[in-house]
Amino acid sequence: MPEYDFKSIQPTNNVIDQLLVNHLHAIRLNQDDERWITILEDPFVPPIETIVGVYCVYRKSILDLLQGRIASIESYDFQNASANDKLLTAEDVEGVLDMATFVVIASEDDTYMSHYFIGSEAEKLNSILNVCFGHPNLIDDQSMERSIKRFEQDVLIVEKMGFMKLLRNE
Repeated sequence: MPEYDFKSIQPTNNVIDQLLVNHLHAIRLNQDDERWITILEDPFVPPIETIVGVYCVYRKSILDLLQGRIASIESYDFQNASANDKLLTAEDVEGVLDMATFVVIASEDDTYMSHYFIGSEAEKLNSILNVCFGHPNLIDDQSMERSIKRFEQDVLIVEKMGFMKLLRNE
C-alpha cells in the first residue's frame, strides 16, 4: 500500500457531493422529496437535522462497480457498461427506485461528514465513505486496531477502484 498523509484523506462535504454527483452520477434529491421518505424511517438513517445530502445512485455501471462486479472506473468493462447506461434526471428517477441505491450524508459541523447511510448493498461505496471519515486516531485499544486495519483495507479498495485521487485534499 502506498504511503499516504492520512490527514489529506478527509474530504469536505463538497468533495463528497462532487464525487457522488460527478463521478458516481448520483442524482441529488431534495430532502423534502416524498419518494425517499420511507428511507427516513430506517433506524440507521442519521438524524434529519444533520442531513446535508440525499442521493440516488441508479446507473447500472456504477451499481456494478459498487457491488464489485466491475473492478475499476478505468477498466474496459466499466467504460463499455457506462456507454450503455440510460441517463435520468431527478424527475425521471421514479422508475428506478426499486433497484437504486440511496445515500444519505450527514454532517454535524457542515464541513465534514459525520454520518452516512446506504440504502442497499454496496460494499465498495461503504469503503469509499469509510475512507471519507479519515484515518482513526492511533491508540493501543484492540478495537481501534481493527478500525485502523479496516480503514487501510478500504483505502486499498478505493485505490483499486480509481477514486483515491478524488478524495485527497491537495
